[in-house]
Formats: sequence, structure tokens, C-alpha cells
Amino acid sequence: MPVVPVGKPVDMGAAGARIWAQAGRFWWLGLIRIMQLGFQLVREAYPDLLKLVEQADLVVVTDTFAGAAEADNLGVPWISATLQPARVPVPNPQVSPLARLLFRFANMIIMAPMNRFRKRVGVAPFKDMGSMLSDRLILIPVSPCVFPPNPDWPDHVKMTGYWTAHSAQDWRPPTDLLAFLMVGDAPVAVSLGAMSLSGEETCQAARITLEAIRQSGRRAVIQGWDDILEGTALPEHIYHAGPLPHTWLFPRVRAVIHHGGFGTTASALSAGVPAVVIPHIIDQLYWAQRVVELGAGPQFIHRADLNSQRLSEAIRQATSDKILQTTAASLGQSIRSEPDGVKVAVKWIELNLENGQKIL
Repeated sequence: MPVVPVGKPVDMGAAGARIWAQAGRFWWLGLIRIMQLGFQLVREAYPDLLKLVEQADLVVVTDTFAGAAEADNLGVPWISATLQPARVPVPNPQVSPLARLLFRFANMIIMAPMNRFRKRVGVAPFKDMGSMLSDRLILIPVSPCVFPPNPDWPDHVKMTGYWTAHSAQDWRPPTDLLAFLMVGDAPVAVSLGAMSLSGEETCQAARITLEAIRQSGRRAVIQGWDDILEGTALPEHIYHAGPLPHTWLFPRVRAVIHHGGFGTTASALSAGVPAVVIPHIIDQLYWAQRVVELGAGPQFIHRADLNSQRLSEAIRQATSDKILQTTAASLGQSIRSEPDGVKVAVKWIELNLENGQKIL
């Protein structure tokens, strides 16, 4: 199946990191600006998407909501795929005052601008946050070992297991990295994703992490911080890597230091190694807490609380605590033994197409 670009090319990770860095301590303002950029890209992609949806039998709408307005405009059915199981509505939920506040905030920055856009293109507005997900089929690409399915979910909600991207068949790891891995103890991996792209806070995080690794006495493979570490003479116990498949790297390390992004969290849990999570924004806080609750890592360190002493102690715990290591390994084995999440999702999509609006 061909891949067709829509809208103008934007590296959302890099753009989001720049916005986040510019916001400084006003993280909530940075979050709003990132969301505004996302909606701008969705609006700009509308003409391109509309042409593609004309040829579609079904549209899969992700958490960006791109494609929903186009499908509704043309009368094409659409289903949802969400990375956030907590977004799925349940009848009579027990909602705390904090949750109510978060719902109001979400309505302000997500549903209100989306409804203005839907009105402009001539489709009915969403009634509430729950109606922003499909009433036909909702796919959740999360392992039930990590987030047990809620028994109160509607029947059209299907948890598939993780959707894992495998390495390209012709991909080969760098020979100097293979040599680094062979000459000593298994290192820790540092992979902070878009949180390692730019800004003074990022430079500070790099310095803290390098010092924490030194204090812990561990070897490390670091992904990211390219602008910061380029040309820097690193000690022999640190390897600075470019892009590497997490499915290849993480099973070869002792522990992973990451930001709690959905994909990196999934890769670390699947690899069966403990994780030290440093959450920065949005759902990273949830996944960081979930790693702790699962016993797959020490207490997470919020970015605002990060220092070399805290991080070095967390590294020591993650790499030496036998209970953490055993629990993480067992969880990883359970996740890897599950059916292929992509194949499960394809099965539900095909059944839904065959059965129409019938709840599966």
C-alpha cells in the first residue's frame, strides 16, 4: 500500500521541543502552543486528506483527529486508534476534582478549536470528549499486561497489544557499537526522544546525565543530544549513537533511561529491562507512574527535580536491584509472548468492514 504525504513537512518532535524550550517554566503555555501547532497542521492537511478519503472504504483516526472531519464530510466510516486507554469513556466514572479540572482544560485546548474547525468545513461538532472517539471501533495498541482492559468499556473497544515496528531487513548495527557492547558489562541506554533536541534545559540535562553515569560507574549508550555532544571528547565508557531501532538496542542493555513517551516506554517494557523514567510533559507522567506501579523501574524523576545525585542513585537501583530486574524481565517475556498487535488490529478492522456498524 503506498504512503502518501499530506500537508507541509514538519518535524513535530523538533518543533515541539523548541516550543517547550521557549516556554521555560511556563510549561502549560508551551503545551497550549504545541497543541495549537498540531491543530494548524491538521487544518492545513484537510484538502490533501479530503482527496484521499474520497478513495477510502474506511479511515483510521489517531489522537491527532486528522481524517475524522474529512470522513464525516464525505460520509465515509471511520474508527479510532488511541494511545491513551484512559481516554475511553466509561459509564458513571468516578471523577475526582483534579480530573474535572483536567477535563475542562482538555475541552479548552482540544475540543473547542476542533469544533470550530469542523463547523468551518461543514460537519457537526463533537458533543463531548467521548464522542471524539469512534462509536464503531476503538483500537488500543497497548499490552493488557501494562494496562488491563476496563470491564466497563463498550464492546467496540479492542485492546490489541503493542504495535511493534521491526528493523528493516537490510539494517546493520554500526561495527564500533558492536565492539563497544562486547568489551564490558552491558551498558545503560539513554533515550530521551524529542526531549533531547534543543534548548538550555536540554544542555543542562545532558550535563546532569553524563555526571550521573560517571557517578554510577556504569557504561552507557546515549541516543540524542547530537548538537550538544558533537565534537565532545566522551570517555571510553560512553558511546554516542545515532538513530537505532529500540527493538535491537534495548534487549542488549542493563537498563533504559527515557522520558516516558508512549513508544519508548513500550519498547523498554517489551525488552524486559528496568527503566529510569524522567517525564517532562503530558502522558509521559502517566507512563512514568505506570512503570513504577508495574515494578519495572525505580521511582521516576520529574524533569524539574532532575540532578546527578538522584539520577545516579536511580541508575544504581535499576542496574543492581534483583527484584526490579526479575520483575521487568518477567513482564517483558509476557508482552513478547502476546500475539502480534498489528495482526490483531488488522483482524478487527477487516471484521468491522465486513460487519458494518455491527458491534463486534
